[in-house]
Amino acid sequence: MATAWRVRGVSARSAFRDAAGRTILTRWREMMSYRDGTLAGDDIEELHAMRVSSRRLRAAMDAFAGAFPEQSFRRNLRVVKRVTDTLGEARDLDVAVEHLRELAAGLDASDQPGVDGLIARYRADREAETAHIARLFADLERDRFGPRFERWVTKHTGVDVAKLNPRPPA
Repeated sequence: MATAWRVRGVSARSAFRDAAGRTILTRWREMMSYRDGTLAGDDIEELHAMRVSSRRLRAAMDAFAGAFPEQSFRRNLRVVKRVTDTLGEARDLDVAVEHLRELAAGLDASDQPGVDGLIARYRADREAETAHIARLFADLERDRFGPRFERWVTKHTGVDVAKLNPRPPA
């Protein structure tokens, strides 16, 4: 599983809004760091890491909901949930294909065609999910969601996004 990025500048003494901004922005950037690998589709672990990161972001948003106006919070959370849900469909198919491949290795030759057919079907479904993921990211880019989301977090928490400097684990 992908190791969570360290949230810099947060301690037990941090103000709620400051912790909210730092945590949410770090989780957002962590999630988006897997975007290119997820779109490339060469390594299923990139998509898995992005999905895990999206779930961390959702959890952080839920924990710090009180730092934001309810209406704009719900709107932004819906977008993040859309990311998680879209990635989840693809991840489920990746996991199913991996399990079927492992299962197929121990089957008799007579059982192989059925499992191979199911793997082929899941791979075709996965290709369709790849298109959904690409459309999702195109929509986010078209709507300039990332920059708007970061400005929204900054506006309501006071965290200076330019000084945040989140980093992946060493």
